[in-house]
Amino acid sequence: MSTRTPMDKAQARERRNQLLKTAAAATLSINEGVREMRAISGLTQEEFARHREVSARVIKAIELGQANPTVATLNQIGQFFGLEVGFIPVAKTASVPAQPQQGTSASADFETVLADLRRHVAESIAALENAARSIPASSAGSHREAGQEESPGPPPVKKRKPRLP
Repeated sequence: MSTRTPMDKAQARERRNQLLKTAAAATLSINEGVREMRAISGLTQEEFARHREVSARVIKAIELGQANPTVATLNQIGQFFGLEVGFIPVAKTASVPAQPQQGTSASADFETVLADLRRHVAESIAALENAARSIPASSAGSHREAGQEESPGPPPVKKRKPRLP
């Protein structure tokens, strides 16, 4: 069994803040995020899996970048750190200052980044709603208007007569 050196509270807090900044900047991959969350908590893969109520196999596969976890699983893992899965704008991402500005705290910088991210998400939702409004309701799923006939479906199933003994 491997020995772990416990992380002091200040170091854990700094790594957690960095994790949240990276997530807010939309530059955190799933496998890096899960690996960092586990490292910050100071748990083995098996312990972390038990704590987050998922299988150790799922944690291992995610950390190796070989998994395709469900949204529910990712939310279950990220919940402890205040993270959940969501849509992140691709074209515009929140900018994260490299160092806190003189006289400001890391939490104030995080709040600024979080506010930027919320604004970008609201803009993306508005754009999607506008795009959805431009699609005529009558054409959604209609094959006849496009000149295509509907498929008659599968051929009927013939019933067999029971065999007599």
